Amino acid sequence: MRNKILYIYSENLNFFYLVNRELNQLNINFKILNFGDKIPSIPCNLITTVKELERIESPNRKVVILSYAKNDNFSQFILRVLASYRIGYKEQYSNLIFSIDPGSKHIGLLIYLDDYYLNSHTIYNKDDLIKKIKDYVQGFQKTDDLISLKFKFGKGILPMTNDLINSIYNLFKNRANMKIYLIDESKSSKIKIYKNKRKIPKHEASALVLSFRNGVEVDKLSFQNDINHINSNKLKKENFIVENLENSNNIITFSEIAEKVLNGELSLNESTEMLKNLKY
Repeated sequence: MRNKILYIYSENLNFFYLVNRELNQLNINFKILNFGDKIPSIPCNLITTVKELERIESPNRKVVILSYAKNDNFSQFILRVLASYRIGYKEQYSNLIFSIDPGSKHIGLLIYLDDYYLNSHTIYNKDDLIKKIKDYVQGFQKTDDLISLKFKFGKGILPMTNDLINSIYNLFKNRANMKIYLIDESKSSKIKIYKNKRKIPKHEASALVLSFRNGVEVDKLSFQNDINHINSNKLKKENFIVENLENSNNIITFSEIAEKVLNGELSLNESTEMLKNLKY
């Protein structure tokens, strides 16, 4: 269950400052609860520190408490807060999907967790992209049961895509539960997508559009041998978003579906099924 109400509940000023800054950057609404005040008996997320946790009276089970320890990775802690807020708290999540739009100057990255939109980024170089992906995987890999990974790469700039996929294979060596897909990028950069009346950045919008497309799965062997010879017609055949989508009478419907995905109202699977049924 998604608890859209979030409270910061801490007397630790340094922790409060860091959490406040990160939540504002993520455009997440939150409330401040003075330490010692009664915890509301409504479904909510409560952010505090492990040290302060022992001073909190046991709230009802509707309250999800996310506590930070001094030696924890703070960036990964914020990811877990984000996941609990947008998707719902789980001890162990099942899968991560990374949709990636490689560009000459910018890389669009969009992330789904357990089939729901989690976050998106505009990234400026390969090293930062790999670090970001590694942070997400480590942040949600809480048990020995490896989280499933799926990567969708746009193939518009093939040498760059080739380099990125090699880096992913090197990062996750011998990982069985990982799949990589090449996606045709036609028209993906021309579709404007909004979230709460704010246009999302161009490369992140492209990554979102690519995530709706099926693409062609490649394994390590076929990737190394055949990436330069993958049939473009086969990639385009796998798309259900037509090339003239931006001129279609249904473009508003597509935009509405995309916004519902960004707002957590539709899963990736639900949205792709809906898009398959649209007539262009």
